[in-house]
Amino acid sequence: MTDPALIALDWGTTNVRAALLDGEGQVLEARKGESGVGSLDEAGFIARFGELTEGWPKLPAIACGMVGSRQGWSEAHYCELPLDVSQLAAKLHRTNHLTIVPGVMKDTLDQADVMRGEETQIAALLAENPAFDGTIVLPGTHSKWARIAKGKLVDFKTYMTGELFDAFAGHTILRHTVQPAELDADDNAFDVAVGDVFMTKGSDWGRFFNLRAAALVGETLPGQLREKLSGYLIGMELSSAAQDGFDVQAVTIIGGGALVERYTRALAVLAADVTPRESDTLIWPALFALAQQANMIGNET
Repeated sequence: MTDPALIALDWGTTNVRAALLDGEGQVLEARKGESGVGSLDEAGFIARFGELTEGWPKLPAIACGMVGSRQGWSEAHYCELPLDVSQLAAKLHRTNHLTIVPGVMKDTLDQADVMRGEETQIAALLAENPAFDGTIVLPGTHSKWARIAKGKLVDFKTYMTGELFDAFAGHTILRHTVQPAELDADDNAFDVAVGDVFMTKGSDWGRFFNLRAAALVGETLPGQLREKLSGYLIGMELSSAAQDGFDVQAVTIIGGGALVERYTRALAVLAADVTPRESDTLIWPALFALAQQANMIGNET
């Protein structure tokens, strides 16, 4: 086994993942835990970092994500559009304990937006394919759609699809209707919902109460209604993205597991050309490459 050379962290709002990397960027050990963003103070972040890296050698550490937000450990200021992501290393935010990748902001009239963490995965994809030109989707609680042109991030937009699903399913009248029911889940219900919403450009908000009514007066099963709710919201996201100028017919999706499968299925309803990429295969190489560019490898802290 080669010697450890770097600690890399993907530190989001809810969870944090840590990886011990060797001098070639290979993962020697990976761990995960609760993030603490928004609730921990400086001492709390130091303690959480210590818990995540317990037993690992003292090495340079690099992190991306919400750890660099205003509610995080230390605020890393945003880069502006258009952004040549290969220049991120020159804009890294250094602290006494770790180095943080900056986020990206869009500051235009009525279109302000920000991302943290996704820029690192985009950078990894572009490092593999510098000639990439098109649309990248990073689904999640807050889905990001990014437009790449001539190797630069030129535009992006956030859609709160995942958070809206959680709100509808857990905190509205629909909580009585769309509880998880794996046995009667219906992929066709999801497909139909995506297509219906996309064709109507997401204009009929009354369809959400229709789900509640269907449960009261019909024989629709909870799993089918849950799939419809998911299909409606993702369909609205796709429709909005198309109206916002993103190409929904040729899309690269970066993410993991079931969520990538769900977005791939939704885009298949539109007969889109979809290229899925696993985020785990991008995030660690991206952080390692940034650390190399910043001359962090081989320099113990």
